[in-house]
Amino acid sequence: MAGVLLAVGGMCSQWDKFFGPSSNVRFDLVGRANAAETDAPSVSNEAFIDSDAIRLLRQMGKYLGAAREFSFRADITFDEVLTNSQKIQYGGIASIEVHRPNKFHVSYSGDERQTQVFYDGKTIIIFDPERMLYTKTKVPPVIDAAIDKVFDQYGISVPIADLMYEDPYRILIENVETGFLGRRSLIGGRSTFHLAFTQKEIDWQIWIDDGPRPLPRKLLITYKNETGSPQYTAILSDWKFQPRLSDSFAEFHPPSGSDEIEFLKVTDLPARN
Repeated sequence: MAGVLLAVGGMCSQWDKFFGPSSNVRFDLVGRANAAETDAPSVSNEAFIDSDAIRLLRQMGKYLGAAREFSFRADITFDEVLTNSQKIQYGGIASIEVHRPNKFHVSYSGDERQTQVFYDGKTIIIFDPERMLYTKTKVPPVIDAAIDKVFDQYGISVPIADLMYEDPYRILIENVETGFLGRRSLIGGRSTFHLAFTQKEIDWQIWIDDGPRPLPRKLLITYKNETGSPQYTAILSDWKFQPRLSDSFAEFHPPSGSDEIEFLKVTDLPARN
């Protein structure tokens, strides 16, 4: 999917005036947009995936899927490939709060922008506190369907959003062609299982806790069909499963002086440099 971008209604007519000149293919709820395929077939019979990799990924998905409420932090880095093929790395920190089945809040603070995302069971709202601009769109009343609509209708695809689904395993395993379990690794001082997978457009790796709580601790995606094969990395920490979220944590109230903007499809924007 190409990223869906936001156009400013009445204030700015160009994407780069709102989100910056290098951002016209990225939608940062929590970092770099996913360049996954437009279709989403199930794993084919021809796919070769190690049984241990399947087992561990399924355990992680089941554990996260069973949580009604949770929060975590993601320390994100991603590459920007310049026209001379030089890679420049940017980064940011995301805080994610989820209350299933119908609420979440994401706060992202990065080198390129600050963004907050609210989902209250009816609407997804994206707010830029620096420019005092926000946009919103109506979505279904459950997280899975809400994310699917935004992905399908607007092309927004954000890697960490996969962890919010009721069944993260089902979402992650779609389109996988090969996968295997590698060596154990230390992430933040914790012993983890290192899993590696391939798909048509991307290669990706995930590190999962070796312990009673099979939590994801790191995610790395290589966009192998993009020039320079840029990478997205997220270190996942500070997992909480009783975060005591307030009843209003996912509500957005436009600050005084803020302006609303409209969603715009990427095809309506200038070509990428």
